[in-house]
Amino acid sequence: MKKLTSIIAGFACAGAALLSFNSCATKTAAEMRPSYVAMETHSGRILYAANPNERRPIGMLANVATAIVILDWMNSRGISMDTMLTVPQQACQWPSTNLLHLRPGDRISLRDALHSTIMWDDSAAATTLAYACGYTLSKTDPEGAFVAQMNQMAAAIGMNATRFKGSNGAVISLASTRDIALMGMYAIQKPAYKGISSKRTHVATITTAYGQVRQVTITNSNRLLAYDNVDGVKAARSRSAGCCLIASSTRSSVKLTNPQTGQPSTYGQRLLVVVAGMPNSEQRYQVASGLLRDSWSEWEIWQRSNDFSDHSKFIILPH
Repeated sequence: MKKLTSIIAGFACAGAALLSFNSCATKTAAEMRPSYVAMETHSGRILYAANPNERRPIGMLANVATAIVILDWMNSRGISMDTMLTVPQQACQWPSTNLLHLRPGDRISLRDALHSTIMWDDSAAATTLAYACGYTLSKTDPEGAFVAQMNQMAAAIGMNATRFKGSNGAVISLASTRDIALMGMYAIQKPAYKGISSKRTHVATITTAYGQVRQVTITNSNRLLAYDNVDGVKAARSRSAGCCLIASSTRSSVKLTNPQTGQPSTYGQRLLVVVAGMPNSEQRYQVASGLLRDSWSEWEIWQRSNDFSDHSKFIILPH
């Protein structure tokens, strides 16, 4: 890990110099220290971490929370992915992240809006989802009602440093990479989220208010999907947060001693890596791929000790 640590230290020093060349980072993002967490999700064991408890802007990673709340809402009310949504005017206020070029009154399926929210850094699709859900909670303030649900979800899974301020990543929300790891673990447990975030492409269909139909191919922005069994969760970038990534990678199950019973048990093996505040996309993927490589080796070393004694070295998702 020495080489990877040196690389990250170099990125922190170089952040300001990269500002004028890269649209991912701003002065705010560059001045903050890069942060990362690498962990095995079934045990909760933290394998590597740097600045994991530092609150920072998370940019479009907030769209993960948007998708989680929508999926929980759909499950609780039996809502179909085929449900058609009408794009509200409020969804179109961030033109640079309206990646499907939605207009007020357009119609889009819940399925297609979710794909663009997760696979892209799409604020308009996320806001359209939020208003559809939020309107069932408050007809006078659907955005506020939805954001309250995002914060309730965060509190329920232990994201104690997190405060969502908007229903999409174009609004600056704050969290720590530890909290983002919890959110990533929660998201990847949901088959619908995992299925969408692991896809390379998806074709979305939009019907205008005048009845015209157009299609847009969404190509997943997570380039790490081609690396070492990576199967999600989300790549994101914004001026406030820099270049960020949550990535999940799996291997076959393994037998370990259950620390509670002392008996052998079969455990799944899944790594989750969170990288935040990188000055550009290439460095984000360089650090994340290095963490995945080194974390599998570190995980194999830890399995031989199976030491659960230091609770500070674990991130546990509440049941």
